[in-house]
Amino acid sequence: MPSERNSVVVSKSEVETFDYPFSASHHAKVDVAEQRTLQWVRRLQLAPDGRTLSRLKATSFAQLAGWLLPSADMQTLQLASDFTAALFLLDDAYDEGQLSTDPEAVERLNEKYLGELFGYVEADMSDPLTRGLLDVRERIRSSHPHFFLNRWLSHFQYYYEANLWEANNRKQMRTPYVDEYLMMRRYSGAVYTYCDLLELLLERPLPLEVVQHPLIQSVRDICNDILCWTNDYFSLGKELRSGEVHNLIVVLRDNQAITAEEAVAQLKRMHDDRVAEYQDVKEKVLALWADDAIRLYLDAAEAMIAGNQRWALAARRYSGLESLVAYAG
Repeated sequence: MPSERNSVVVSKSEVETFDYPFSASHHAKVDVAEQRTLQWVRRLQLAPDGRTLSRLKATSFAQLAGWLLPSADMQTLQLASDFTAALFLLDDAYDEGQLSTDPEAVERLNEKYLGELFGYVEADMSDPLTRGLLDVRERIRSSHPHFFLNRWLSHFQYYYEANLWEANNRKQMRTPYVDEYLMMRRYSGAVYTYCDLLELLLERPLPLEVVQHPLIQSVRDICNDILCWTNDYFSLGKELRSGEVHNLIVVLRDNQAITAEEAVAQLKRMHDDRVAEYQDVKEKVLALWADDAIRLYLDAAEAMIAGNQRWALAARRYSGLESLVAYAG
């Protein structure tokens, strides 16, 4: 049951409480990637008007790719930048407007996009997002093992299904339970697809017996939680102003009948526990595998965690003002 709602201020300076035992770094060629992605967006007509293009630029999509994959070669960075731009456009389509509360329409759209991506249905090339997503798929297919493409597509499928779950909740004006949200948040954020892209920094994607090992799965789960929970922290103002319930702070507040400030503090504790858990899992991983590929993958995971925070601090998508003032009532 919702608690009494108070306003909460999340200041940029407070993000210093998100501490990591590793540092972020930034790709040197993000400006090049951004210009090429904007050319790609225009060529495929992904942004139909100036307002959509301006909103896309405000997401700092290439900057995000550069923070998440600072050691990538130019081909992989460009792939990540283009995919990120398409994902932001897709995310806004699902989260805003009539589609956000229409699960039947979301289900139809899911069938269309997933059918096109998996090759089950003929692609509607008049749809700009179809053109963009298929272009990303074909670039992965042409330069990487097919098993990697299938792995990436399966994780992308979960993102679509999570959007359907969210649309059902919005239609019912329902705040999810905490455990339910924690599980589904891993899919709605599409972070597993980026965990897959980390493998492209290696000489070859991880074999099944490694990537499916419980310890590596723990690494991916922890990375996912940290990125999604900090995203919820940074986007709190934007989402409370729009009435969005799919935010960990809102879910904690409403399920536990606590204030927004108390929910923010709880998120920070949960975050710090996950960082400590990562350090423990990392030791176990390195004790089991001593090869350079695993160490490189861990380094990439750490760069992704720390880099995501650096992007969120600067991204106009979340923070156009010095402070994010979120009115909860």
